[in-house]
Amino acid sequence: VDLTSMENTQCRMIGAEYVGLSMVRALGLDRLFRRFGWSASQIQVALLAIVGRLVRPGSERQTRAWAQELSGLDELLGTDFRHLSHNALYRIADLLLEHKPAIEEHLQRRERDLFSLQERIILYDLTNTYLEGSACENPKAKRGRSKDKRKDRPLLALGLVIDELGFPKTSKILKGNISEPSTLLEMLTALQRDTGQAAGCSNTLKLSPGKNGITVVLDAGIASEDNLKLLRSRGYDYVCVARNQPIDRSEINADELMTIKKDRTNKVEVRVFKGEDEHILYCKSLAKGKKEAAIQSLFQERFEQGLEMIVAALSKKGGTKRYDKVLLRLGRLKEKYASIAQYYRIEVSHKDGKATSIKWTFEKIDNAEQRFSGSYFLRTTRRDLDEKSLWSLYVMLTNVEDAFRTLKSELNLRPIYHRKESRTDAHLFITVIAYHVLNSIRVKLSQQGLSMRWAGVRERLSSHVRITTAFTTQEGQRIYIRNSSVPEPFHRTIYTALGLNHSPLPAKRISVKSVVPIQRLKSEVVS
Repeated sequence: VDLTSMENTQCRMIGAEYVGLSMVRALGLDRLFRRFGWSASQIQVALLAIVGRLVRPGSERQTRAWAQELSGLDELLGTDFRHLSHNALYRIADLLLEHKPAIEEHLQRRERDLFSLQERIILYDLTNTYLEGSACENPKAKRGRSKDKRKDRPLLALGLVIDELGFPKTSKILKGNISEPSTLLEMLTALQRDTGQAAGCSNTLKLSPGKNGITVVLDAGIASEDNLKLLRSRGYDYVCVARNQPIDRSEINADELMTIKKDRTNKVEVRVFKGEDEHILYCKSLAKGKKEAAIQSLFQERFEQGLEMIVAALSKKGGTKRYDKVLLRLGRLKEKYASIAQYYRIEVSHKDGKATSIKWTFEKIDNAEQRFSGSYFLRTTRRDLDEKSLWSLYVMLTNVEDAFRTLKSELNLRPIYHRKESRTDAHLFITVIAYHVLNSIRVKLSQQGLSMRWAGVRERLSSHVRITTAFTTQEGQRIYIRNSSVPEPFHRTIYTALGLNHSPLPAKRISVKSVVPIQRLKSEVVS
């Protein structure tokens, strides 16, 4: 071989694609799509849309460019995406959305079988994401309270029901300004409808009233009295944070608290109050108390800075001095810092329709300390659990928050660039499908003692590539070989944990071309 003739071309990433595609196939999505009657090319594009959202999340245009210029996913699928049309991804997104109930039911059943899910705890919460542009053609796009601090953009809400291991049971796309408590009935109905299709399966999640044995874990924003009454009427147990103060804090003696968790960073103390219909668990967290104390200090500082600005304007030329205008500014400031403003007493002196001075004092100190002490109350209908088990159930709600963080940060749920309702719904649904795949990978790695964020795994797997090497032999043949790079230790660790072969694709000779032999080239150069 003439070493100077060697060239490496067409380098494409295959590591994360290999892991993602293998899990998609383990979940049986390719077989499901065949049962839908889709063509081979439609199935390949559908898998591209899902794996692309998992490996390189972006718009359809970005996914197409990634598939054609950076990724070796087409080789793993046995196809060629170089001639993929831009509209193909839009058309397949419409098809995926059209089969949403069947896909979610299939994933729920398959994940139950793969991971032996018990499905006795379901966690429900709501988040929202924002759209770029006016989104005038989308009736669900509404302005409201954005959890991403994007009040300047129209919003869409995503309701998600997951189990204790983070596997979604059902999802629903809602109006951006919807009230959180009003969504629970709609989600339970959707869950019952979607899982009802699996009635032939002996392990199907049972949702009939009074027979399910399922505990629903809710955040305080959804746990209204009407919703708790609804859950009881349908035979569900629940665990939630109390919206009010069900027990007078004067009844709580620090000496009677039981420590259920203690480490270097946190200490959790609890006491249970037993009632006829439900139990109340008082919880006090040292870490939460430190965090809330810092929040209290920050809010006090900012609120008083706002007050000082209003006072400074009284003596400044052109500043706000009219009594009614000053009261309006104070009202806006109180609204902005409502959580701390309620503990202040503010006095405004005025004369001849103009404010002359403003004085304030921080009162209700005991109430403020209780509010920011890191203590809270849990309500539950579960009477068979001890204090630690009950608290641990509520802590599971962080799984939903983690799911939302994953959807937004690792799978690029936000922002949405589509104008039409169907396209925005499809964007969100494909992201949820990708989250099913991601969580399956994460749980399987966790079972092997590997607790990692997908973003880190994805980045490190990107160094496993597919490459074409060309060289000329002494006989004058130009040979092209397509091969994978040797997997590095991290690649092998991930592949082994997931039960995958270390070599995603075999080497293959692409073509052989006759060129001028090396010996003759040398003689020509000498002459």
